Amino acid sequence: MEDLDIENGQVRAVVLAGGERIFSDHVVLAVGHSARDTFRMLYQRGVYIEAKPFSIGFRIEHPQSLIDRCRFGSNAGNPLLGAADYKLVHHCANGRSVYSFCMCPGGQVVAAASEEGGVVTNGMSQYSRNERNANSGIVVGITPEDFPGDPLAGMEFQRKWEARAFELGGRNYCAPGQLVGDFLAGRPSTAFGSVQPSYTPGVHLCDLSSALPDYVIAAMREAIPAFDKKIRGFAMHDAVLTGVETRTSSPIRIKRKDDYQSLNTRGLYPAGEGAGYAGGILSAAVDGIKVAEAVALSMLSRGEP
Repeated sequence: MEDLDIENGQVRAVVLAGGERIFSDHVVLAVGHSARDTFRMLYQRGVYIEAKPFSIGFRIEHPQSLIDRCRFGSNAGNPLLGAADYKLVHHCANGRSVYSFCMCPGGQVVAAASEEGGVVTNGMSQYSRNERNANSGIVVGITPEDFPGDPLAGMEFQRKWEARAFELGGRNYCAPGQLVGDFLAGRPSTAFGSVQPSYTPGVHLCDLSSALPDYVIAAMREAIPAFDKKIRGFAMHDAVLTGVETRTSSPIRIKRKDDYQSLNTRGLYPAGEGAGYAGGILSAAVDGIKVAEAVALSMLSRGEP
């Protein structure tokens, strides 16, 4: 899908890459939170879009055994318990909130770039959750006041820091990384310790202090020692930070009315993360159910089969 036909505020058709048109007065738009070309097309077509808050930060990796011991104590390693997870939050002196995001027990840090010249990280766990490292996003909340401009300014803000990560990583899609101890001390890292990063194609050690805005770096340097008080060893010197995590949620909201249709484009049903109405797999699924029900009700009210 490359375009929409919209006439007098009513969606009429979906336009495919080859020029074919699929005609419909009901279009569900569930494009995900990184469909930047679609976001721009919608903005150019006059569909109402607004900037929304999201979060940015790094991935952090620890030995899974450390997390297990801190969470399960003497029962760590019991096969009935499996790999331990955690959820953490800290409210900083600068007014920012820092929290763990998408924690992946026994998982790996994965590449999630969708454009050339940018590095983006994410995390995942296999069903077995038996990889050597635990990883989580450690992210800081930001708002449209941090990236003033048009409704797509958050998208360009993400691009800026993803391009910076590409540069710091060596311009070969390796990710920039730093040991936690060095990050807290403000010095570059030169060698890995006991934690070997899981990101493919690799992690290039450097100084991450310029990888994100100063207020994000300051908030993370305050939060990590605070997290260490909850999970002893969280601030271990050779835990690894890998940058950058910028796609925690959509930077825009395609605003809709109570009937789930676009605020100013009838028949267009924005859904899920890309619409700015969900922040993960489960919430996106629930939102999809609500949108499907709204489409069905609209068709029934018009006497359509």
